[in-house]
Amino acid sequence: MTELGGGFDIYAHLRERPSPQMVCPHCRGVGGVEPHPELVLVCKLCGAPRITMPDGMPNDPSSFAQLQKADRARKKRGFLGGLGVIGGVGAAFGVFVALLTLLFGGFAWSMVPFILFVVPSIAALLYARSARTSATKEVAASIDAAWMAAAADLVRAGKVRNAQDLVRATGVDPARAQQVMTMLSVDADIGAPHVRIDAGPVVAQVPADPRFAALEAREREAETEASAVLDDARAKNRTN
Repeated sequence: MTELGGGFDIYAHLRERPSPQMVCPHCRGVGGVEPHPELVLVCKLCGAPRITMPDGMPNDPSSFAQLQKADRARKKRGFLGGLGVIGGVGAAFGVFVALLTLLFGGFAWSMVPFILFVVPSIAALLYARSARTSATKEVAASIDAAWMAAAADLVRAGKVRNAQDLVRATGVDPARAQQVMTMLSVDADIGAPHVRIDAGPVVAQVPADPRFAALEAREREAETEASAVLDDARAKNRTN
């Protein structure tokens, strides 16, 4: 029996296909997203970073590539954290064994556990700490790039003009939305033709053409020469 009285179908929700925007592009699951202090929004099922686009807007390929890069860096950082813990424990164990060997076997024998355990463990610990810092920076840079690409795609589609629009379109935190739009504006100011974002309408910004700059320079030079000729003519009239 699949239906109750009144035409209510208890399995109707199982036959409905979820919206593409609801499906996680990483794990292909449908679990929604939740805020994350570092990754902004993450899938509730797999924990990978996500950007939820409005209905009818596909995920930008370049944005998703950056999200994948951030997810790989996040997983690498977790592995490096484990390696750092192992290195710290190994170094402590090596020092303990070296001290025991020093007490009962002399200095020469104490060098054996020191070389076998302490040196490699400290090297692993230092490497893990350095690589973990680099991975953290890579996560932050990739997340910024992903959100900038997604925001630029929404701006080009006419769905986003300011931070408030980005909040409504993606569900991102207002502070993060303002940060993304600010970065997008700065990128437009210093880069090739992009879309400039302000509180008002979207304004296309085109970099200055060097040919126009040269033409303006020649015009200024001609005006200066004409002004000098006029000044000379006035001076001659006064002397006459």
